[in-house]
Formats: sequence, structure tokens, C-alpha cells
Amino acid sequence: MRLSTLILQVFSLLTLLVSCGKPMQPNVVVIVIDTLRADRVGPEAAALTPYLGKFAQDAVSFDQCHAHAPWTLPSCAAILSGVHPAEHGAGGNLDAGMRGLGQDVGTLVQPFSQAGYDTHAIVNVAFLDKTFGVTRDFGGLDAVYFSSNTEVRRAAPTTQAALKWLDQERDEPFLLFVHYFDPHAVYDPPQPFRRRFAKDQDKKDESFVFGTRKHMMALRAGQLDLNPRLIGRAEALYNGEVAYTDAEVGRLLDGLSQRGLDENSIVVITGDHGEEFLDHGGFEHGHTLYDELTHVPLLIRVPGKESKGVSQIVRHVDLAPTLCELADLGPLESFVGRSLVGLMDGTDDQPRPVLAQGNMWGPDLTSYRSAGWKLIRAGDGQQELYNLSLDPREQTNLAASDGEALTRLAQELDLALRGMAALGGSNQVEVTPELQAWMQALGYGGESQ
Repeated sequence: MRLSTLILQVFSLLTLLVSCGKPMQPNVVVIVIDTLRADRVGPEAAALTPYLGKFAQDAVSFDQCHAHAPWTLPSCAAILSGVHPAEHGAGGNLDAGMRGLGQDVGTLVQPFSQAGYDTHAIVNVAFLDKTFGVTRDFGGLDAVYFSSNTEVRRAAPTTQAALKWLDQERDEPFLLFVHYFDPHAVYDPPQPFRRRFAKDQDKKDESFVFGTRKHMMALRAGQLDLNPRLIGRAEALYNGEVAYTDAEVGRLLDGLSQRGLDENSIVVITGDHGEEFLDHGGFEHGHTLYDELTHVPLLIRVPGKESKGVSQIVRHVDLAPTLCELADLGPLESFVGRSLVGLMDGTDDQPRPVLAQGNMWGPDLTSYRSAGWKLIRAGDGQQELYNLSLDPREQTNLAASDGEALTRLAQELDLALRGMAALGGSNQVEVTPELQAWMQALGYGGESQ
């Protein structure tokens, strides 16, 4: 044997031994289910979301997770940037125009990319493509959306796209972001989910769908008939969409297991915001900061960590530092959230106040939750105050009767707002004719006819 060949073989063996002793970096899968209310997941919703229920048996369930905005763009931007809407800049409204993620705002993707991760996002709404900057740091982006919300990519092909990407050969760990859109209006669940969850008159008759452009424009014009019977039929279809999405998320989770990836993959499942079904006399989302829109499910499965339920308040901004810690990566200095690992391990019980901001339509709102109370402040100075311990459904406004609590929360909110350092501002997004047509088709803007 030639000396050069022997040296090469010895070097290869030493390299193999070193790599075998080196801990494998975990894969990370983040699943965001659009418009998923918190009360659609958990023991009381076992018939609706059985796959998420099964997943929860091996995960840490955060029963009180709260989003920072009541609609997709600013909420998902908070998840990925680790900062609040006022800091990341993405959002806006129908009157003032839309803004993208600030040019200088960092994202969760950056430390993973720098560590050699293969990063990829699969999304189904224009707000999450690179136009608005939210997914700009991913190495790969599969963004599919259509000219009408009756034609969006459904959960089954979304799962298939994720599984196809997982089947690619790679030597590096990966960060995969998967966005499911189906629970968002239009509510039109495929069979057999329509038969299982729709009201009797709609089980077989597929002509009734709800949340079309016509419905949304009538809603924003105050012309939609919000009678309980109609909204009840709509909510039943929404439940069918949730169940369908649950089944497809289950297929993705099974696909991870079948490929032997679940043993070294951290999996996060959450919603970007909820949906209102007359909880406060309205319908849909993007217009209030009540809990039916900001309270979302959060499940995190980490190989080797025991399942448990966590009842403490947590926030979406806590996710980015959590995933960095779990993957043993340094977080960005800009992250304002606090890692959830301490809560998962039982070593952290510090309170986490929640700030939520920004409506897509309607009055400008900001909310602040702290110590069992919640303050909602409108742009015109109107305020609502709720004692969540006694009134979790936010039905009794105490702003006029509990001045002490109102003053305390108002002062804390003012301090929080003043303490926010802007991270470079935001990008005003040019609304092209194509983008305007898409927004109109989804009922986000344009004429009401």
C-alpha cells in the first residue's frame, strides 16, 4: 500500500471518529396554521383535532400562548423576527397601506443559516412571500397563492410539498417553516370533513361556502347579516377546515417519523391568530384584540424532553430565542422575547407581559396583558379594562370602575411603548396591480360590489 493512500485512510478514519463523537444538530420544523383558535386544540377538542392531540402527548403544551397581532403579516413577522409589530414594522392597514419587514430587522433564520442549516419555507399567502420581507432570509421559498381565496393551495398539497422537500438529499440539518392556510376564509372543507362537521343542511350540499370576497366586503361595509344562525353555519364549516388541516399536519408528522427524522427534530405547532364568531358581536379577524383573535395554540416537541402542560402566559416573541437555545445557537441581540426552555424545564416562573398591536381594518388598537388584567387602548383614546381571572371572555369592561388597575396597566403600557427601540423602521410596500387584485379577491380591499 502506498504511503499516501495509507495516510488518506487514517485521516478519513480520524474524521469519522471525531464526527461520531460530535452531537448532531437538531432539525427544526415550525408549523403555523393560519386562523387557528386556541380552543380548537386540546382535550375538549379531541374530536376536532385528534392528530394535534396525539402530538401533544409527546410535547410541551403552552395553554396560554398569545400572538402580537390579529392578522397574518404582523403576527408571523413577530414569530420570525422575535420582536413586536412596532419594532419589526410589518403590517399597516387598508387605509394607510401595507408595510414590509424593516430592512435592518433580523430574523430567526439568520443564526440557523450561519450555522450551516438548510432553510426552507412553504407558504400560502402573499403576505408571507418575499414582497413583504418576512421570509426573505430563507434559502428556499415555495410561495403559492392565487387570485381568489377559493383557489388557494389546500392542506394536502401543502403537506406533499413539505414531504417532497424532506426527501431531498442533504448533509446539513434543516429549518423548515410550513404555513397552512385552510382555516382562513373561505370556509369550504373537502369531504368527508364537511359531512362530519357542517350543519345538517350543508353536509352534502357543497354550494354553501362562507367568507368569500362578497362576504368580506359586506362585512367591512357593515352590511353583512351577522345573525347567529348564519354565523353558526359558517363556524361549522370552519371546524371542518380545522379538522382537515389537522389530518394533513398529522400526515406531515407521520412523514417525519417514517423518514426517521422525528428522533432528531424539534417541532413547533402554533397559530398566527384566531377567528371571531360573534364572541364580541363580530366575525372574522384583523379588527379587534380580544382573546378569540390573539390566544393561539402552541405545542413544542423536543426529542428527549418530557411532555407537560404549561399554564403560564407566553408570547410569540419567545419562540425565536427558544429555538436558538434548543439548537445550541446564539440568539440575535435584537430578540426581545425570553426563551421558553426554563418554563419547559420548570426553572423559570417569571411573568411575561403581552403586548399586541395593529389592526388590518377598523380603529388602531394596542393591548397589554399583565398580572391577570388586560388593557385595550384605541387610537382615539378609548380604553377597555378586563379582569381576566374573573372574566376570561372579556365581557365586562371595568375601565370606568377600577381606576387603580387602569392607571397601573396604562403606566406599564406607556413604559413598554417608550422602551421599544425601532429596528430600522419599515418598508412601505408598493401595491402593484397584481397585489391589489389578490387583496381584493380575498376581501382585503377594493370595491364592495
